[in-house]
Amino acid sequence: MPVERFGPYVVMEELASGGMGRVLLARSPGGRTVAVKTLLADSADDRRRFAREVRIAQRVRGLYTASVVEADAEAAKPWMATEYIPAPSLRDLVDSCGVLGAGALHWVAAGVAEALLSIHAAGLVHRDIKPSNVLLPVEGPRVIDFGISQAHDVTRTQAALGTVAYASPEQARGEPTTVASDVFSLGATLFHLAVGRAPYRDGGAGSALEQLVRTAAGELDVTGLPGDLEELILPCLRFDAAARPEPAQIVARSQERLAERPSARGGEDWLPGNWIEAIERHRTQRMRAVREAQRRVDPDARTQLVHPPRPTARMAMQPGAGQATRRPRTLLLVTGGAAATLAVGALLVLRPWTAEAGSSGAGKPDGPVGILPVMSESPGVCPADSPEGRSWTSDDRQTCVVTAGEKGLTIGQFKNVRAYYQSDNGLNGWTVEVTLNDSDRAAFTRLTDRVAGQSRPQNELAFVIRDSDRLLASPAILEKIAGPKVPVAINLKKNEARFIAQALGAPS
Repeated sequence: MPVERFGPYVVMEELASGGMGRVLLARSPGGRTVAVKTLLADSADDRRRFAREVRIAQRVRGLYTASVVEADAEAAKPWMATEYIPAPSLRDLVDSCGVLGAGALHWVAAGVAEALLSIHAAGLVHRDIKPSNVLLPVEGPRVIDFGISQAHDVTRTQAALGTVAYASPEQARGEPTTVASDVFSLGATLFHLAVGRAPYRDGGAGSALEQLVRTAAGELDVTGLPGDLEELILPCLRFDAAARPEPAQIVARSQERLAERPSARGGEDWLPGNWIEAIERHRTQRMRAVREAQRRVDPDARTQLVHPPRPTARMAMQPGAGQATRRPRTLLLVTGGAAATLAVGALLVLRPWTAEAGSSGAGKPDGPVGILPVMSESPGVCPADSPEGRSWTSDDRQTCVVTAGEKGLTIGQFKNVRAYYQSDNGLNGWTVEVTLNDSDRAAFTRLTDRVAGQSRPQNELAFVIRDSDRLLASPAILEKIAGPKVPVAINLKKNEARFIAQALGAPS
């Protein structure tokens, strides 16, 4: 059976189909997993709409949206490849796990509001913010589907293009949609998270015409909304678009609430346990499905794990900060002295993920681990013209490193991989540590001796998965390290530590 392709991307399986298009799971020649959206219909109008969607999606950049990797709207079958996010939607999570409390809801609100800031900064209105269009990795919410988005300067009088139960009154009336229309839909989505239904009378039930009339008139029913969420949600649902808050004000209001727990960071600190379990279960199932799909397409090919979704930027914890700030990089540095301190002196809790405290061991990593001197470093995903075989993107999609043109060191399996929590020596987070095999220690020591003392980033060593484009860590080396224990990443959140440790071969 011939393999289906869109550009360079080989289709592995279908994720969804309906309406005008299909969404397919595909892989790049280098093994990167992407979601490919393609057009089913083939009229001139359909192709123009799809081309417009591609142009709109390519304009949006931000931590809280799914980025476009590549597209060809002029192909015989138009297609668009986007970052694949193996996470359930807010709708799925409410249906399976119930509603959210105030703290978690403020955390989600901040992330989606930041997505709106990115979308609106590109001169766009999303027009279809709803629970099913927001995916939730543990790291933070991601807004998807720009199919009916429009530019600010486009005037439309066509009625109700969005999902009516979460649309603004002006959108239901067919009036021009604005930034304020997205804010209303955000408020309706947050109401769904808090109460379990849409905010309109009868929860959006009834015929399409009934829903449209109800929405156009702004017939809300906000009974059941907890009092401590009224200040966040009700202003978003005001009938008068001009009276609704700006997305930046929603971010600031959420920051004030999040600042009450300054030690809390990502979703694992805010979300209830059953939500976190559902998110991780979904991710595990999707990763397994990806590997199985890869084997079906190419039984002899080496399979790789899907990149975890990039972490959400941490919210500034000072009330009134006004905007989110990016969390400092957590893959920092190791030195000879620090290695001894991190591995022994500051050890508080050792938790290989399913093993008893104090146990050790390592399985096979996701692929052979390369340890390579770094030549250059830049923010974001490595561009398409980066040197082939020497360009590596971090799993959080925030850093690209290009390594020097030398073999470095390749390790098939570490003697031990472990992760532990520490709150000493100015650190407050998880550390991932590897123990080198005796046969690898001399080569590693020579590598550290060669890069130590150079200016950044030439003093870094990249820990990468050789048969993919994954950068796991890039610690700076301040002096020669003899090993055998090497902390490769410090000050991590637990979930971040788990991704790196398991990729290196920690028990899963």
